[in-house]
Amino acid sequence: MSDSNSSPATSSERKARLLSQLEQLWKQHDFETRVEEKLRLKNLIDDKQIELNQILGTISDSPSYQQRIHSDRLPTVKGAFFGREKELALLNAAWAGNGIRIIQFIAAGGTGKTKLIRHWLDTAAPENLIAWSFYSQGSSEDKQTSATPFFSHVFEVLKAEKRLETDFSSPEAKGEYLAQLLNQQRCVLVLDGLEPMQYADKANRGELKDRALRALLKNLAGSGIGLCIITTRIAVHELCDRAQVISHNLHNLALPDGVQLLESLGVKGRKKELERAVEEYGCHALALSLLGNLLRIRYQGDVHKRLTLKSLVTTSKTKENQHAFKVMQAYAEYFVGQTELALLSLLGLFDHPIEIEVLRVLWEAQIPALTAGIDEGEWWEAIEALRQEYQLLAERVGGEELDCHPLIREYFGKRLEEGQPEVWRAAHARLYEYYKNLPEKEFPDTLEEMQPLFHAVAHGCRAGLHQKVFNEVYWNRIQRKSYFLHRKLGAFSEDLNLISNFFISYWDDPVSFLAEDYQTLSLNVSAFFLNASGRLQEALKPAHRSLELRTKQKKWLRAAHVANTLSISYLYLGDISAAVEYSRQSLSYADETNDIFQKCSKRASLAYILHCAGNSLAIEESLELFKFAESMQSSMPAKYKYLFSLSGYYYCDLLIYKKDFSSLLDRASYLMDMARKTNNLLDFAISHLIYAKIYLQKEFLINSEQDILVENFYLNEALKAFKEYDDKTLLPLGLCIRAHYYRYAKQYTKAHTDLQEVYDIAEHSGMRLHLTDYHLEMARLLIAEGKEPINKIQDHVDKAEKLINATGYHRRDKELAELKEQLRNWDDE
Repeated sequence: MSDSNSSPATSSERKARLLSQLEQLWKQHDFETRVEEKLRLKNLIDDKQIELNQILGTISDSPSYQQRIHSDRLPTVKGAFFGREKELALLNAAWAGNGIRIIQFIAAGGTGKTKLIRHWLDTAAPENLIAWSFYSQGSSEDKQTSATPFFSHVFEVLKAEKRLETDFSSPEAKGEYLAQLLNQQRCVLVLDGLEPMQYADKANRGELKDRALRALLKNLAGSGIGLCIITTRIAVHELCDRAQVISHNLHNLALPDGVQLLESLGVKGRKKELERAVEEYGCHALALSLLGNLLRIRYQGDVHKRLTLKSLVTTSKTKENQHAFKVMQAYAEYFVGQTELALLSLLGLFDHPIEIEVLRVLWEAQIPALTAGIDEGEWWEAIEALRQEYQLLAERVGGEELDCHPLIREYFGKRLEEGQPEVWRAAHARLYEYYKNLPEKEFPDTLEEMQPLFHAVAHGCRAGLHQKVFNEVYWNRIQRKSYFLHRKLGAFSEDLNLISNFFISYWDDPVSFLAEDYQTLSLNVSAFFLNASGRLQEALKPAHRSLELRTKQKKWLRAAHVANTLSISYLYLGDISAAVEYSRQSLSYADETNDIFQKCSKRASLAYILHCAGNSLAIEESLELFKFAESMQSSMPAKYKYLFSLSGYYYCDLLIYKKDFSSLLDRASYLMDMARKTNNLLDFAISHLIYAKIYLQKEFLINSEQDILVENFYLNEALKAFKEYDDKTLLPLGLCIRAHYYRYAKQYTKAHTDLQEVYDIAEHSGMRLHLTDYHLEMARLLIAEGKEPINKIQDHVDKAEKLINATGYHRRDKELAELKEQLRNWDDE
């Protein structure tokens, strides 16, 4: 039978076999020393790759195979390389094919992570390479950064068939697709300086902020024939329990290696004195490199002259890097009055590599006390001196950008900001005008076209022009006064990145330069984006602050919205008592208005939360609230028959719980009709979902035709809409119900897949209600399969019981009791 007629399963098996063969051939090729044998093996590899490429078309959604990929965005680090034998052996073994898919090197800034990777890449010379530095987007862990530039670049390099901005229903789909692309070839992927994409606080354990990156790394950790290398200051939590991942703490240099480094830079002295110098500077690679160059240039390499350097006044933020900053302080003193100091100060205006053309804008601006009086020839001389003689500038491919170590940018930027604030603001104001006027279109359509406007927002805010920036660029040109960025481009991370510029601290302290209404808008926007991204705990801070301002202003309708957002956040986080409290507040604020819809919807929200509380009094009040809300709505001129949208879903959910099926199908039909009228993704999702919930009740006879309808129309269409709507608080509702159906239909593998997604969302975001539902449904699934020992099922039941008692989620008491009874009967048998 030809390949074109092969079944998908057969094609997938052939793909797996070919990938395994390719891995073995590459191992032999890398270890072989004879030229003739290397050539023979390479010809075999090429043949296998052609065969693999031919069958990929038979596997749905498989991107085309790409060869000879080379994109290197890492800086070239000057100076000799010493030591790190253990780390090099680790990299060589993984690349030779020992089964390791990801290595993450973890160390503080300046330890030498990038230099290690640069040295290994230059030595191993992998044929296919994609090396990206997130330091190019800033190095601070508390920075709100977007991964879109990385994905955009790699999709372009791989000539991906799917478009970044239009072809993905969720960020996870984007990450999974890129993993699919990379897993088809023997490629090295380097993610250097990943910490801007991670949470730095202890509570979040170094978890990734970006959902697409999380999906990418989880998929790369489990399959493929390539190698991913990560450098970061914080271990990536999502990779900590993966068998094919190595997390390696990179320590400061060994004492002999530090001595060799100083000697290679021209530092002279007795061995004991050199050792003492290395120890004084903590064996820190960057500090020693800076010190060595300084001693060579200023003191003919005399190691004793290090004692003349002034002590650094440290703060909690500089303590970790005090050795490196102490030497930078000496450089700053040495360069006083020289163009080199001005150039380093300019680089400190940015948290990423910068094009020469942008620096020329600042040169020509003749900013007093910074660029005034310096001609272009002097700038080029300073660049050459800093790059060649002082080795403070990194080499970058193409030579069109200037860059230095992130700690150097950080030191000289802070020095300018604190020492000459007027100059700092003037420089950023000039950059704001430059970037604001750079796009060809007044209203750019794509993320790539918008990049100059994103830069304009950052620089304008650093210039203290927050109100002007908000009006001119952020709200009018980027958001189009209607949240264009996430509604049209699905760019939640870019939205958070942009709005972060209007905060002093994340996410409850907007800058005072904004008018009060704009401060509140910034708080509301950040709370919405954080909630939708599954970052509920972070969303509480801006929501609380916004509620405080709205009640102070007596803007009751907006206060009702914010209080309702808080109630839903607390609900899914598993604090039902707080959820009830804020929901009652929301209702009281809504009742201060003339908006009947809001009075109805806030009653429905409170009724749903009371339903989750589950005790008899709460259920009784819940039912009364739904009835009252529906009677209020029916009195409106439009004569709405039932509650609809989420309010209608909540009411139907309670009726199913109470086994009151008298009006359910009629209500479900009404929800569907209203969804068609509103043309709203959420309405579409929940109207389909409620039909599925009805047909999954044992009181409704399900025949084979209804089975097909439930899965292919109601459930799959609902999940598709939920994922496109992209709200992480709601998606697990649909996933749990579909897992329930798959259990009923004995499609156990699919049920496990959906429940794993629920767990990943709920565990990462702290949504304990969804986590409870996960454990209950997983216990039922394991019982249905009948494969797992009772203790594993009992573990899920125990965890669910603990969560129910901790959260007050007593709506699930009956289900818990039924599971415990099943396990008791199982044990008796």
